[in-house]
Amino acid sequence: MYYKIGTLAKRFGITTQALRFYEAQGFLAPDREQMSTTRRYHTRNLKWLTSIRRYHDLGFGMEEIQKLFFCDEPGQLRDRMEEKEREVLAEIAALKKRLKALQRQEADLERIESLLYQCEISPSPRLWIVIDQIGQYLDESKSTEALIQNWMKELAFVYSASIIPHEAVIQDNKLADRKSGFCIEEDMAGKLLLDDGEGVEKICYEHSIHTITKLSAEGSLMNHVLSYAKEKGLEITGDAVGRCLVKTGEHSCQDGQITPKAVYYEYWIPIKADERD
Repeated sequence: MYYKIGTLAKRFGITTQALRFYEAQGFLAPDREQMSTTRRYHTRNLKWLTSIRRYHDLGFGMEEIQKLFFCDEPGQLRDRMEEKEREVLAEIAALKKRLKALQRQEADLERIESLLYQCEISPSPRLWIVIDQIGQYLDESKSTEALIQNWMKELAFVYSASIIPHEAVIQDNKLADRKSGFCIEEDMAGKLLLDDGEGVEKICYEHSIHTITKLSAEGSLMNHVLSYAKEKGLEITGDAVGRCLVKTGEHSCQDGQITPKAVYYEYWIPIKADERD
């Protein structure tokens, strides 16, 4: 019994191009009538294709499938299956981590909608921060570079960090020299086994003004915080510590620089504890 190429492709839910590819790779050998280019696939091709597609659906690539066909004993096939199982489990773990990172990014974006230019009193998370730039000064030491390279392996969970000096906060001076680098929450750093060696600052404010603000060409960065502090009778006592949640409107300028339209930062600004607490 013979099958036409279209019939065989339809049965397996694949394209005729895929069947031609299998033929080119030596997996299938259709018959051809004399003086005709029409492919005819014998039943043995159907059985062979069944094995190819089964292994393909198990996650094996073409080169791997070729090696599987050279296995002479079930034990050899089992070893290959166990190796593929380990690969799949590693992929699942990676996908779970990616899913968690996506969920965190979604939560960040939702928080922007509810807290942009708004303020609340709350403790800050315990943050690990590595600073590699103060104003225009860039720290190019080997120790700092090694630490950052290690953190970049988990970039989906690492934020760009910003520390605004106390004086710049109370003066709402967005042009003042700021410290910048990278930060991550301590509990996540522990789960990811990130290094907390020399050069990592650990900051946690028990009492702080929590806000999200937008850094753009126009507009104030901290004016709403100062107004809130004045209204509530709060005393700002230290540097504002923040992280970049997202940049929007990034585009390439004529000079090749990338300039975002706006950058959304989440900040914690320490305040003097209420003695009544």
